[in-house]
Amino acid sequence: MKVKLVMFFLSFIILIIFAYYKVNYRDLDEAIRESNVQIDEVFHTIDFNDHIIMFYGSHGDVLSVASIEKTLLGFRWVFGSGSKQFNEEDRMLTRMFSNLKPTRKKSKDNELISLTFGVINDPLIETLEIKYKDQDFTKATIIATSKGRIWYSFSETPVNYDPEVKVNYMDGTEKTGWH
Repeated sequence: MKVKLVMFFLSFIILIIFAYYKVNYRDLDEAIRESNVQIDEVFHTIDFNDHIIMFYGSHGDVLSVASIEKTLLGFRWVFGSGSKQFNEEDRMLTRMFSNLKPTRKKSKDNELISLTFGVINDPLIETLEIKYKDQDFTKATIIATSKGRIWYSFSETPVNYDPEVKVNYMDGTEKTGWH
């Protein structure tokens, strides 16, 4: 009887480990490959709150963002969101917000990974500053990619609106608002 109970317990533990392992991948590249998401190019990754935030291109001209969780056994694709087109040339600056939810079962809204991101189509834009509700202006991160420049800015609270923006040009002028 005792042997059967021990065998049942060991079988149960092995089953749980196997099931857990099947949704975790040893390295980031494997997690990306197994995500079943079309990814043409990874533009940028950043570590943020035990996640890797990845900006990627898909379908030729689309900018998207994804969250990949770091786990004890490797990496797990959590959620992807997007998308902004690189070819919206009539817009000097595009934007999209995303609230990426962690996979932890008991996560709350204040645990969302909230950010705004987009494409910079105007080559004269030098920097951007973003202001979310009840937060100070912060400098957005700008990344040059093979498709053009992209930008992003994290928020401390969930985003469901257009934040304020200051656009700083190379000639020293500054404009506010989304043009």
